[in-house]
Amino acid sequence: MKYVTLLFVVFALSLNTLLAQTGSIRGKITDTETGDVLAGATVFVIGTYKGGYSDQQGNFRIDGLKPGDYAIKFSFIGYSEKIYSGTSIIAGATQTLDVQLTSTITTLGEIEIVGERLIDLESGQSSSKIGEDELAEISVKNIQEVVAMQAGVSENPDGVQIRGGRVYETEYLVDGINAQDPLAGTGFGVDVNANAVKNVEVITGGSDAEFGNGSSGVILTRIKEGGRAFKVNGSYSRDNLGFNTNQGPSWNTDEASVSISGPIIPKRLTFFASGSMFLSDNFFGPTAQQLHSSLFTNDSLWAPRQDNRWSNTLKLAWFIRPGVKLTVTNQHSLNINQSTRSLQIIGNDAVVRPGFQFSHSLNLDNANTYTHNSNLTVANLRGILGNQWSFDLTLGRLFTNLRADANGRPFREETVDQIYDPASIVTNPISVFNPSSDAVFVFPGPGLFNNDGIATLWHDHYAEEYTFKTKFTFESKDKVHYMSMGIEHKEQEYQWIDVTRPWVGAPIRINETLTTPSTSLGRSSDFWKVNPTTGGLFFSDEIQYKGIIAVLGLRMNYWAPGKFADEAVEDPIAPVLDQTRIDYQEETFGLVGKRWKARLLPRLRVSFPVTENNVLYFNYSHAMRLPHPRFVYAGLDPVYQDRSFLSNLGNPNINPEVTVSYEVGLKTQLTKDLALTATAFYNDKFDYIVSRRVEVKDPTGRFVEKTFFINQDYARIRGLELGFTRKIGKSFTGTLSGSYQIATGKSNTAAESALQIRQQGFVNTTKEQFLAWDRPFDLKLLLIFTPDSTVYFRNVPLRGFRITMSSTFKSGLRYTPYQLIRVNENSGRPEYEPIQDQPFSNVGAPWFWTNLIVSRDFFLGKGRKLSLSVELENLTNYQSSAIVNGVTGRAWQEGDDLPLSFRDPRYPDPQDNGTPPNNPARYLTPRHILLGAQFAF
Repeated sequence: MKYVTLLFVVFALSLNTLLAQTGSIRGKITDTETGDVLAGATVFVIGTYKGGYSDQQGNFRIDGLKPGDYAIKFSFIGYSEKIYSGTSIIAGATQTLDVQLTSTITTLGEIEIVGERLIDLESGQSSSKIGEDELAEISVKNIQEVVAMQAGVSENPDGVQIRGGRVYETEYLVDGINAQDPLAGTGFGVDVNANAVKNVEVITGGSDAEFGNGSSGVILTRIKEGGRAFKVNGSYSRDNLGFNTNQGPSWNTDEASVSISGPIIPKRLTFFASGSMFLSDNFFGPTAQQLHSSLFTNDSLWAPRQDNRWSNTLKLAWFIRPGVKLTVTNQHSLNINQSTRSLQIIGNDAVVRPGFQFSHSLNLDNANTYTHNSNLTVANLRGILGNQWSFDLTLGRLFTNLRADANGRPFREETVDQIYDPASIVTNPISVFNPSSDAVFVFPGPGLFNNDGIATLWHDHYAEEYTFKTKFTFESKDKVHYMSMGIEHKEQEYQWIDVTRPWVGAPIRINETLTTPSTSLGRSSDFWKVNPTTGGLFFSDEIQYKGIIAVLGLRMNYWAPGKFADEAVEDPIAPVLDQTRIDYQEETFGLVGKRWKARLLPRLRVSFPVTENNVLYFNYSHAMRLPHPRFVYAGLDPVYQDRSFLSNLGNPNINPEVTVSYEVGLKTQLTKDLALTATAFYNDKFDYIVSRRVEVKDPTGRFVEKTFFINQDYARIRGLELGFTRKIGKSFTGTLSGSYQIATGKSNTAAESALQIRQQGFVNTTKEQFLAWDRPFDLKLLLIFTPDSTVYFRNVPLRGFRITMSSTFKSGLRYTPYQLIRVNENSGRPEYEPIQDQPFSNVGAPWFWTNLIVSRDFFLGKGRKLSLSVELENLTNYQSSAIVNGVTGRAWQEGDDLPLSFRDPRYPDPQDNGTPPNNPARYLTPRHILLGAQFAF
């Protein structure tokens, strides 16, 4: 026993001595082109407090490093930073690392990373950056798909949401310029195909002061540039193989993309061009015979299916001289479909609702068709001004147009000679109820529109934005301060035309010669054309001192509603509330002929190592989102007035919605192949927009009731996020992320507060409720297997195979629970009613899907490659509920009880007037199989 004890003591002392030993790193720093030594260059071990400088001979040495894997950063004034990731330090040994730095004149200050970095220990942001190589491995089709894979991002039927915010609260930039339709409210505006993306960065917390209109997060997309060699890439995939039918794992889908890049003038001018196509009839079943758009004449070319998406990209890069580069990008996209989610009025529409027009499914040729046409042009000039200054000048133009019409029909005919209102009518054979009694009732129609009526909405809007943005950066000689400052200014023009039942008030043909005069433009309408101005001044200073990094930022956003609002406030005939006129004059200031408002948005970000490769960070920031223009301008024109009951009335003095964010997190790199992140956040949102009923005078002097918009609601989102990334050898990478959050607030939409008034006579001002888009749990798994020539399976080399699997498991949609009130004595139907004081308190059946892509590369030599792939979306064919039955908490299944307000096919009722419960959009996408081929040379 004594010998065992002595042996244990010796082993413990030896282990302690081994762990106490440290390693060192040394080397020499030189210029890449000349080979000259760089004296005084900075060497810093990221994730620690250790660093140093090179001596007069360019040599450096850092001692006292605990064994482990580190990222070493090298920097020198006038040269780009270089990071060696995964540098291993061994106890008692000295690692040699000779480094060559490249002048910023050649690289324009871009950071060069040697090796693979799983986590950025320097950044105090919660962000993820995906490069073109990883985009190719996971085989995503567009930016929305890759964004939805990131921690803190939730994909809902109404779009992509970041950390419990609404869809529209995310700032979406392409090459530094806004690419989001400010009027559609869909979150994304200009579609970018993945084959055109160099990298995409998703910032969910701690964004810089440079970004000023994303109150939940920022999505940065950078378009590819051409290189020194000529390259051609393409892909094609489809699901209809001729023997399988629509409604199965195939629904007539074709996808194709092609890109060409290369030099125009070697080393001076390059180009990149790409195009993509996505055509599908979707999985719902019913389709229109042909989609039509009143914006285009050749519908069979641009809209052969139910969902038609086109995009093309062109980017030129001109190296004017060493250290100065000009790029010009044009990104165009065209979407034609029948999804109502193409247009969702920000903050006003019902949330989390599928876009399939089920009511029109018996005749989709009469349903609304949406045409979304977007074009973005960006010119960017980057350059180096000496050794410490650089500049970035960007000019951009965004034009986006959305038209919704009754499948290509004109606004309205010259005269009305038929019934246009869609309806569900009784058809033969007529079914009767209670036939043995004297009182016989006829059962209603099917609940779906089955007459010749057409869609009731006619909508057209366009937005044109001209953006000027400039940023200057300064780096101090001691590398302690990295400052950036600049301005972003936008001149905008918005036009909005919104008409419901446009045939109402049109001339009516009585006979061949007599018609009635025109009386109004539809049942309700809204028209305005405005020219607002927005922008911001920003400044930030990144201070680095012995491993501690603090970023102090401040942004001042300014905005002017424009001449339309200014004149409405001053015009005594315009329907503006008297108090609004007073507040507008007092809370705005005059400058260059416009009335302006401004708001300061502070930012603070701090990170510091707690132990080697363990970095703690904290973020505090203010962000804002300007209200949808409809809340500002609706109904203000003194001439064109919507005379429908409770028509919308804009508020020129309405303020932006504001988010104050707090975040604390820990980033850990255990080894060069293993990284962990943990984050806790709290977002306080206020000045959400709500609606109220007010009385104003119309141009005739008559008092009328209007729906008016003010800032009053608030919301709170708090949550936790965990991330785990593991790399095994050179072939396997796995990423697991999970989040838990709770989103509560006063109401979900501006319309909901008005509904509370109508139902209860008052608005709840104190009690919070769960928000409809709150999804408490969200788990994501991504596995990528790319074996090299050393990996075999039973003596068969696996080089060339690539397997990508992504899985998502998340909480279902929130819903208001229903309770059983009674069982109808006559029909036997159980009658359920909502529990009014528990709105959205329950969480529906969870969502789950797994996507699998298996591909095989065939290398044809000299950079040529052909790949064949099989893609399975929703591999397990799990049915995720997109429309929740409040009685069961899942999508309706045959035999389920339904709320009393819903049509139940088991209990026919002469008073039924709702749609049937078998909407095919009640489930998310079923299993989908695509076979594809890709080529590169």
